[in-house]
Amino acid sequence: MEKSWANYHGHSFYCDGQGVPEDYVLKAIELGMNTIGVSSHAPVPFTTDWNMLSEKLPVYIKDLADLKVKYKNQINLLSAMEVDYIPSVAGPHHPRIPNASLDYTVGSVHFVDAFEDDAPFSIDDATPRFVKGMDEIFGGDIRKIIKRYFDLQKEMLEKDPPKILGHPDKIRMHNRNRFFFDETADWYLEEVRSTLKLAAEKEVIVEINTKYFEAAEYTFPSSTHFKWMAQNKIPVTLNSDAHKPENLLSGFMEVAELLLENNIKHLWQYNNQAGDFVPKNFEKDGIEW
Repeated sequence: MEKSWANYHGHSFYCDGQGVPEDYVLKAIELGMNTIGVSSHAPVPFTTDWNMLSEKLPVYIKDLADLKVKYKNQINLLSAMEVDYIPSVAGPHHPRIPNASLDYTVGSVHFVDAFEDDAPFSIDDATPRFVKGMDEIFGGDIRKIIKRYFDLQKEMLEKDPPKILGHPDKIRMHNRNRFFFDETADWYLEEVRSTLKLAAEKEVIVEINTKYFEAAEYTFPSSTHFKWMAQNKIPVTLNSDAHKPENLLSGFMEVAELLLENNIKHLWQYNNQAGDFVPKNFEKDGIEW
């Protein structure tokens, strides 16, 4: 049976990625991929270093539509966006998001409340900025900020669910630079796993994000959850969160092997006929189409 990869989380110069969408499409074809979803960061109503500007949105949508036609006989290209969830401000089904022109959305939490001057606080900032937010907004209590982070994901899953949940435990990224909390503590495992369970209940696919795997053998969610995810039938897909074309398949073979070792037997993939994601068998060298 034919085996090849797909990636549903990748960026471009429209947001904080390098290269135009066509660069990613051409690289995906070169790599023999079956499917590529381009999912630049959706606009938000304030300035950031990574979100797409609102005025670029119509151009982005047209660009992807044109590329779909141009390469329709070479690869399955999907139009998508990674959408921030911010209560009453942004989310996968906010009127700002052109869902009629998209095949799916990746829903993520990056922003967790705000500083006293109303500047949004992102958990994705450098560690010193993260510490500043933790101290000023959450009284220096790491458990409070972590609970708020996962509560926001649960709120998104309940009120405004995307098709794919993006990097669900990304807040642990700061543990690489400084020890903030024990990732094996019962209270933390409960935060992660209750979120993943809710995603499954809402028929939202959980991405296994390999962005940092080649540099630090790091996935979101952590590989420590893989066996539990298999036991609890959490639907998953494999994404690299690529910000450069050459990163489209970063860590895929190694992480696929880890998933198989932990009894995860299917990766959810987009089916054009169904217009939705369906489970597919896979091996460490690709998905069985």
